[in-house]
Amino acid sequence: MQNSFFHFLQNKFQVNLNEQQKSAVLHKDGPAIVLAVPGAGKTTMLICRTAYLILYHKVKPEQILSITFSKASAKDMSKRFNSLFGPAVKGTVPFSTIHGFAYKLIREHGRKHQIQYTLIEGDQVSRNKTVLLKQLFHQISGDYISDDQLEELISTISYIKNSLTPLKAYCEEHRDIDHLYEIYTQYENYKRKHHFLDFDDMLTLTLEIFKKDTALLQYYRQQYPYIQVDEAQDTSRVQHEIIRLLAGSQSNLFMVADDDQSIYGFRGACPEMLLCFQDTYPSAKSFFMEQNYRCPNDIVKISDAFIQTNQARYPKKLFSDREDHRGMQIIHLRDEQDQLNYLINQLSDRDDLSNAAILYRNNLSAISLADKLDRHGIPFYIRDSKNLFFRHWVVQDVLSFLRLSLDFGDFESLERIYYKMNGYIPKTAIQYSKASHYASVFDRLLNFPQFRSYQRDNIHRISLNFTELSTLSPKEAFDFIAYTLNYRAYLESHCKKNSLDGIDLILSQLKTIALGTDTIQEFLSRFDDLQRVLEDSQHNRYTNAVVLSTIHSAKGLEFDRVLMVDLFEQHFPGKSSLEQARKGDLSLLEEERRLFYVGMTRAKESLGLLVVKLKNGELMKVSRFVEEVANCAERLQLTSIIPVQTTAPSPNIFPGSNHPFSIGLKVVHPKFGMGEIKDLRKDILTVRFDSVGNRDLSIRLCVEKQILFPA
Repeated sequence: MQNSFFHFLQNKFQVNLNEQQKSAVLHKDGPAIVLAVPGAGKTTMLICRTAYLILYHKVKPEQILSITFSKASAKDMSKRFNSLFGPAVKGTVPFSTIHGFAYKLIREHGRKHQIQYTLIEGDQVSRNKTVLLKQLFHQISGDYISDDQLEELISTISYIKNSLTPLKAYCEEHRDIDHLYEIYTQYENYKRKHHFLDFDDMLTLTLEIFKKDTALLQYYRQQYPYIQVDEAQDTSRVQHEIIRLLAGSQSNLFMVADDDQSIYGFRGACPEMLLCFQDTYPSAKSFFMEQNYRCPNDIVKISDAFIQTNQARYPKKLFSDREDHRGMQIIHLRDEQDQLNYLINQLSDRDDLSNAAILYRNNLSAISLADKLDRHGIPFYIRDSKNLFFRHWVVQDVLSFLRLSLDFGDFESLERIYYKMNGYIPKTAIQYSKASHYASVFDRLLNFPQFRSYQRDNIHRISLNFTELSTLSPKEAFDFIAYTLNYRAYLESHCKKNSLDGIDLILSQLKTIALGTDTIQEFLSRFDDLQRVLEDSQHNRYTNAVVLSTIHSAKGLEFDRVLMVDLFEQHFPGKSSLEQARKGDLSLLEEERRLFYVGMTRAKESLGLLVVKLKNGELMKVSRFVEEVANCAERLQLTSIIPVQTTAPSPNIFPGSNHPFSIGLKVVHPKFGMGEIKDLRKDILTVRFDSVGNRDLSIRLCVEKQILFPA
């Protein structure tokens, strides 16, 4: 019977399964876990097993619940199953997301108990989740929440629910969000009172119902005696509990996963539940699907060696039968501009842009990429359309400084930034000035009757500063705002260390946009144009356009050509991962390594890892993941990926010691402040700054860009 089914697949549908896939397909009863590496054909295996249960074991189609974790995946599985087996199968197989299943159960529970639940997700509903959280934040803190604070609050609430972490325990361990306990408690009480649901409530309420309503639980167990779970590595603790209760004592549970692709820990994904699957289900069978059909041979071999560095994983051996073995390169570039130019050169001559992708760790990277691609007429599509960059409060602050320099009548900009520079302007003066009829905001302030003479002198000084600011190039203007108007000091005193790192990335993007403009007015115009460009890029989704994506959003996709960018230490992996690893906790670092692995294994033909030496004039340390990849290649004797130097080394522009720097010299840097030169070798200065400690800087760039001076 078994062989006849595989002959049936081959003769009627031209589906040829390998031996590992066949073993998994033939599993019928009891719990099982299938560990499937990237590009192993797991969807094909899943739909074939579904057909096997129906056609050869006479299981009714409606009794097999197949759960995955995105609507797109559920739709794709359903489409592929019906296109292959639709004519042979009478009935409908339910392919569903976990949230879709949960919502169906909640409505059934609501009808039973005469409760009408209302979903408060999305902009179309009258009572909206984000509006409710904004109101609660303002009521409790007395302040208005910013977009990035709101996103952090929503993510934290989601994590607490998905991980089933007690609120009090979470708040005791994490103190990043002020008033979290009060906001969370009032948010939950309000929803309970009005029977409102957000997406996370669908899961927690489903679990609650299953624990309390044994009759309803039994009904669903009888309705779905067979359960299949795809992408099980993305399953959170609450989802695992729902599935465990639904499977019951029969445990006809078929989990398909790759623990090496678990990259959603920040959402509550719990790969450790997979690692202890055998403890939860002692009779479980394990299957492995280790053949990769997607990637060139060198990418497969190096990716396999690379991910084996992780300790918390199932031992697997990724392999491929493809003979090609020149798919990967490590490309060394001088700085961000060289990186952008390299990408343009790689993409300009491609006819099939939609088969090329630029992948990155943080969606901020998309801004400078979009700017450069648009300037060169290369169409692109950004998968992560929700980019908060343009509305970020730091971006809006910088724009307010620039706009006020061009228009002294812009009172709205002054209101936003008056306390964020070295103006020492009291709020009472701002309130008084609102009623004034002077055209210039500075003239309004000068008429504030409570100012003393030294305060008026200060207003004159600020007015002259803004006059000077209006004459500068955009690049010069950013440094002037930071250090002459003292905005940098405000950021450093009001932002936590990790938050300040993120702000520096935002400022870096603004500076990159500014490189293509000569005046502040031109920069402001380009900034507005770029917002429209990014919005319009969503129309390119189904056209011939290069894909820009975070690696998280690219999971499950594949492209002929993949280019991974911004691969430097303390960014990928990030600072928090490295700090936690230094304390002995490797969980975050291992998740970041899995993310890098996911990015590498998106490539069907070629993969480029782009490494820059300098960012904003500062020497960058290459990501340890790139170094690990290079070490794996060397160990495997895959010399084809030996790093490629695409830019000629810069000539030594300082013959002998013909530059102003020497060991022991006191210096000043516009970003790092005061420091002392501790070492000097070839083109590299080591400077110990009072604010940030040791930094390595390029002598050539310090002189060219005028960013380091004797104190």
